[in-house]
Amino acid sequence: MAKLTNQLDGMIPISNWEPVANGIWTCELGDMSREQRYSDLAAEPPRLEAIDALSPADFPFIGETPSYLVTDGKLAVRLPAAADEQIYGFGLQFDGLKKSKKVLTLNVDHWGRGGGRTHAPVPFYISSKGYGVFFNTSRFLKVYCQVGNRKDSPNNPPPVDRNPPPDAETAPWQALPQGDAVEGHVNGRGMEVVVFSGANLMDVVRRYNLYCGGGALPPLWGLGFWHRVNAHFDASQTNAEVAEFRKKQFPLDVIGLEPGWMTYSYPCTYEWQPKRFPDPGAFARGLLKDGVRLNLWVNPYISPQSRIYEEVYPYSGSHMVWLGVVPDYHMPEARKLLVEQHTEDHLDIGISGYKVDEVDGYDFWLWPDHATFPSGTPAESMRQTYGLLMQHMLYKDLFKKNNRRTYGNVRSSNGGGSGYPFVIYSDSYNHAEYITGISTASLCGILWTPETRSAATAREWLNRLQTVCFSPMAKLNAWASSTQPWSFPEVTNAVRDVIQLRMRLLPYLYSAFADYHFNGTPPMRAMILEIGTHARNETVTKGELHGETDPYAMDKVVEATDQFMFGPSIMVAPFYGEKATEREVNLPPGDWYDFYSGRPVGSDTTITVTAEALDDRIPLFVKDGAVIPMLSRDVLNAKEASGCDLEIRHYGSADGTFELYEDDGNTFGYEQGNYRIRTLSVTAEGLTEDILTDAAPPMFGSASLKRMSRLPV
Repeated sequence: MAKLTNQLDGMIPISNWEPVANGIWTCELGDMSREQRYSDLAAEPPRLEAIDALSPADFPFIGETPSYLVTDGKLAVRLPAAADEQIYGFGLQFDGLKKSKKVLTLNVDHWGRGGGRTHAPVPFYISSKGYGVFFNTSRFLKVYCQVGNRKDSPNNPPPVDRNPPPDAETAPWQALPQGDAVEGHVNGRGMEVVVFSGANLMDVVRRYNLYCGGGALPPLWGLGFWHRVNAHFDASQTNAEVAEFRKKQFPLDVIGLEPGWMTYSYPCTYEWQPKRFPDPGAFARGLLKDGVRLNLWVNPYISPQSRIYEEVYPYSGSHMVWLGVVPDYHMPEARKLLVEQHTEDHLDIGISGYKVDEVDGYDFWLWPDHATFPSGTPAESMRQTYGLLMQHMLYKDLFKKNNRRTYGNVRSSNGGGSGYPFVIYSDSYNHAEYITGISTASLCGILWTPETRSAATAREWLNRLQTVCFSPMAKLNAWASSTQPWSFPEVTNAVRDVIQLRMRLLPYLYSAFADYHFNGTPPMRAMILEIGTHARNETVTKGELHGETDPYAMDKVVEATDQFMFGPSIMVAPFYGEKATEREVNLPPGDWYDFYSGRPVGSDTTITVTAEALDDRIPLFVKDGAVIPMLSRDVLNAKEASGCDLEIRHYGSADGTFELYEDDGNTFGYEQGNYRIRTLSVTAEGLTEDILTDAAPPMFGSASLKRMSRLPV
């Protein structure tokens, strides 16, 4: 038998790790001269001061050394992983958080439930051992997570006879023998690998987000309620829809126009359809006067009918999409043409942002992998980064250049994208997967909305709208269905209530996004990021041998991905699917309280909640000592929220604090320090306020305390 050593045959130990910040190391492998890093497309440079303020962290790979290999045109990387190590992440995935014993092809695609092809296949994973790894390359990446056993590994489990004689005692046979590494490869000459370490999983994710420039800070109005009208609506129909929202007392901050606003779409002109919108400037200004922003649907492929088509043609790829040219936005000439047109036709009349569609593709919709682009960018890298390129151009060259914050949608993103104020959405429509997406997105610097479009029943309608109101973007997308929040009269009041609750939580939510921007903390996040809860998120059912349906007796692992944190203190457990009116909720260690009543509900236990007992409200639970600032009254948009007094809710008996963030809500003045932080502290003696930073006028009014746990039950 061959002698086993720690030096794997043919693999080159990685010894060129460079510390770049507290708890972060990078290394370049192979030839990077023609390779693109995702971090090069980040919205902002790394927030090094914030990274250095985190607890010190040691390099995680001690003992066994990561290694790499260049062979057959591929660059492969091998990173050690222990038998008891759990691997999570790899982008916006709808089949769960855990990726141990999985093989993934990380390839931007329309959507996918498993296998890695999805809207945001971010090549970043975190380990239960307290570290994360970022494959910082825009190539397609194939990853083997604890799958595949090298013959020269010293860590392989012993082989087990699957069919022993009756009197033999053997260990259980493994259909998937435990692997001892995460291995990934690209068809390319080089790759950069970035390793993040931390005191816990949250610290690891914070470091990743801060390394990518920090999280997005949307304008206040972006966190209100959004409604996208039917694709064929004109100006008068849209105005009538907005008026109906106000008449029925439903909040509305953003109205979205779908493809019919253009003279030509699929491919696009980006020019106003004069029959539907004869005076787009007056239309946009009229909405703004009422505190409603206007968002436009676009896709990136330019029609021969567009006035910029001839000029952009030389700066486009070899293949078309929907018979429109594909601009190469790595080229400044292409960016300049689009930005100038968008400035004149959109920004100058008050357009607030965009919904960037169709940058995800299936293979038959996007360009082939052998397409060419004038910048020399490989076709697969262009596919992996096209959503990022659109975000970069619109955010940096259009809105930030004009000192206006924006918030919008995009159909794909990738590594390094945490700083962009764009939220991903999907054509997939499974409610359980939508909830899972909120958690998986939080592990990789992505924002995701489980937008509501339609429903089969009033109950489903209510449950979907409740979920979306606790996501990064509360949006109803009626482009095809023409639905309205009041489309199911029997639940109209409950729908209005949850949208109003979202609005009243704006001070809390805006501060959570500020924490995302400055400190890297995801505003909505998976429960595994709560300290001590990652070990309680799954159940395992032993497989039973069946000749056709289960020939390898594979164990079935079911993850609990239907709960998530909303801001620092609120846990959300939506009703959905078969759990439409009754469900179990897992309470992590620590005392938890019902959001609505303030009554204690338990610690480190499982409870059952019902829609009937909650008066058709979404289940929400709050940590002991939580301080939650809310608007003191209902408002119809963020404009009305300005100057509104605050109700400061306190839950439980422990002392608590909250850092309330305030700025002008619209510009980038906060980057020059023009913001305000009020520290709200609650003790047995009452509420006190300290001004930690006072470089901007207050966004909200005076505060009064409401002790939720002292209310009569």
